[in-house]
Amino acid sequence: MPEQRNLYRAGRPWLGLGFMLPGGSVRHMELVADTGSPAAVILGEDLFAQLVHDWVPARDRTGRFGPHRAGWVRLYTPELDLVEFVLGYGNDETARTVGRSSLNFVGLVGLPVLRLGEYGGNNDSFWLRTLTPTGTS
Repeated sequence: MPEQRNLYRAGRPWLGLGFMLPGGSVRHMELVADTGSPAAVILGEDLFAQLVHDWVPARDRTGRFGPHRAGWVRLYTPELDLVEFVLGYGNDETARTVGRSSLNFVGLVGLPVLRLGEYGGNNDSFWLRTLTPTGTS
């Protein structure tokens, strides 16, 4: 069962995930794990624009931090068996807010990604593990 476990940073749970750019290169980033967020991922607008494979204006929304532009991004973290498109959002204020905890945080990852596996935490770390399909090792 592939797993990523990270010690809390500045009191925040986080994951290191990769995303494939439209040109095929992969960008790795550290994201605050927000178990209460209905968004798969929220990044700063410029970074998000680099990752978007297809814009979805009909899914744009307004959140606590203002307008969020919607688009499909490709989650690409094969070591966790996470290779698929997810609907993400771009919003600078969200990225700035999580970046106050640590300069390494560029956004957040929410429930739609976390629910692709099992997630949890204890007094010192947060983890995400994905299930290996039955019959494979």
